[in-house]
Order: sequence, then structure tokens, then C-alpha cells
Amino acid sequence: MCKNMPPLELAIQFHGHICPGLLIGVRAAELAQKQLGIEQDNDEELVAIVENDNCSVDAIQAILGCTFGKGNLIFKDYGKNVWTIISRQSGKALRIAQRFGSTAGPASERFRALNGKHDLTDEEAGEKEMLIGELFEKIMSMPAEDLFTWQQVAVKIPDRATIRKTVRCDRCGEGVMETRTISRDGQTLCPECQMN
Repeated sequence: MCKNMPPLELAIQFHGHICPGLLIGVRAAELAQKQLGIEQDNDEELVAIVENDNCSVDAIQAILGCTFGKGNLIFKDYGKNVWTIISRQSGKALRIAQRFGSTAGPASERFRALNGKHDLTDEEAGEKEMLIGELFEKIMSMPAEDLFTWQQVAVKIPDRATIRKTVRCDRCGEGVMETRTISRDGQTLCPECQMN
């Protein structure tokens, strides 16, 4: 992926298609860049704490460079369109939340209905493409203050990623990060085997 691409193009290339959720993530990432004076992460200078696992997070990864692999993308399964972006360099953190109902309307509802169908007719597929265009215009041209609320917040900056020792689970035989194991009845167990 070419880092010199415009943010929207980076996000589309990473995600594989354009959709409203991705566009909201693009706007959130660009807002974080503007408010914190940051650029794309190279080596864990940034941390993103995301509170959802939807399309928006792909934009955060592509534009800000925060990824699970680098250990600077933290997922909290709250189901909220909220992203907290932290700059290690400045020590500042910005919490961005999508305003409830900011993209609501007939186009959004119809898009959701069509997006949930797996066997679209040609007419429905065309309608869905038209709706994506309509929602693109709405989301990308909406003033940031109509789409989001944001504020600087105090957070404990997470430690940089550490490569942990891998050990063998005594039950399943698979390798597991040592810090995720428990010892039970003299056995080292991975999280999955702990539950069984």
C-alpha cells in the first residue's frame, strides 16, 4: 500500500470497497490528524483505542497506521462508534464519538436493508450503488461538528508492544503467549482449554 495516497484512497484500498462505515472512519481519522497534529504512525508513535469492530476501524488502520500487528490498536467491544487516538510524542489523547443519528435518514435505512441482503436483484444492486454515492456526499461533506463530538481526554498511555514468550498448551498442544496461560492441576492451559 502506498503511504502517499490520499487518506480516502488508502482506506478504500485497505478495506476493499467503499461503504458508509468506512467513510465515517476516514472522517474520524482525519479529524484526529488535524486536532492532534499527527501523521500516519511508523513505529507505535500513535495508539488507537476503538470501541467497535465495524468498517470504520479499517480506515483508522489504513490512515493512522495503528494495527493489531504493531500492538497499537486496542479493541474494546462496546459496540460504539468511538475512537480514542493517542499521540505518545505529545502525550495527548483525543476521544471522538459519532453523534447519535448524524447519518440517519431514508438513504441510510434503505442502504442497511439492501446491505443485509445476500441475493440482490440487478435493480437493487443499482439502487445500493446510488445510495452509496448519496451517503458518500452526505458523510464526506458534513461539517465535523455535525458528525462527531470530540474532546481531549486523560488516558494512561499503553505500554509499547512486547514480544512475549510462546509456550505449549498441555491440553491442545498449540503454542500460546505465556501471559495468556493459566496453570491448573500442574498443566499449562491456553485460554480456549481453560474454558473446556
